[in-house]
Amino acid sequence: MAQGLIYPTRAKRWQSVIVHVLGLIPLLVLGINLARGMYWVNPVQAAIQRSGDAAVLFLLASLTCTPLTWKRDWAWIGRWRRPLGLFAFGYALLHVSLYAGVDYGLNWAWLSAEFGEKPYLWFGAGAFLILFLMALSSPRWIQRRLGKTWKHLHRWVYLGALLALVHLGLVVKGDPLQLRGDIWKPLLIGVGMGVVLGARLLRGVIRKLQ
Repeated sequence: MAQGLIYPTRAKRWQSVIVHVLGLIPLLVLGINLARGMYWVNPVQAAIQRSGDAAVLFLLASLTCTPLTWKRDWAWIGRWRRPLGLFAFGYALLHVSLYAGVDYGLNWAWLSAEFGEKPYLWFGAGAFLILFLMALSSPRWIQRRLGKTWKHLHRWVYLGALLALVHLGLVVKGDPLQLRGDIWKPLLIGVGMGVVLGARLLRGVIRKLQ
C-alpha cells in the first residue's frame, strides 16, 4: 500500500522536473549564444526574437496538452498544461521587457510611434494581455474561487494563440498568404494551432450530436 502511494508521488516529481528543465532550455541556449557572441550584429534583437519564438512554442505546447489527455492512458499530460502555459507567459514577459525596456528604454513617445507604424504590435500586445490574465488567474486558490467562471475565462487563451500567430506572421520577412519568404515559423505554428483548435471544435460538435 505504501509503495503504491510513493510511486505516483515520485512520478509527479520527475514529470515536474522534466517540464521545468524543458522550459528553461531556450533561456539557457539564448544565454550561451549571447555569451559566445553568436548574435554580435544585434544581440538585443536576437534575444527579442528568440524569446518571442519560445513564448509561442510553449503556448502551443500547453494547448496541445488538452487533446492529448482525451486518450485515457495519457491523462497525466494534463499536469503539464499549467507549467507550460506559465513558461509561455514568462518568455512573453521577457520578450516584451526586452523590446520596450531594453530596445526602446521605456521611451513611451517612441513606443507610441511604433504602434502607429507597425500593426503587428497591436496583435502582440493583445496576446500578451491575455497571457497575463491567464497567468494571474492560474493559482489553485483563484481557480477554486472562480469556479466555472475560471474555465470560461481560460478559453480566451485560444484567442491569445491566434493573436500571437498573426503577430508572428506579420513580423517575419515574407508573405505567409502567398507562401513567399521566411514563413516557415508561422506556417508550422499555424498548422499546429489549426490541428489543436480543429480537434477542440470537432469534439464539441460530436458531443452536441450525441
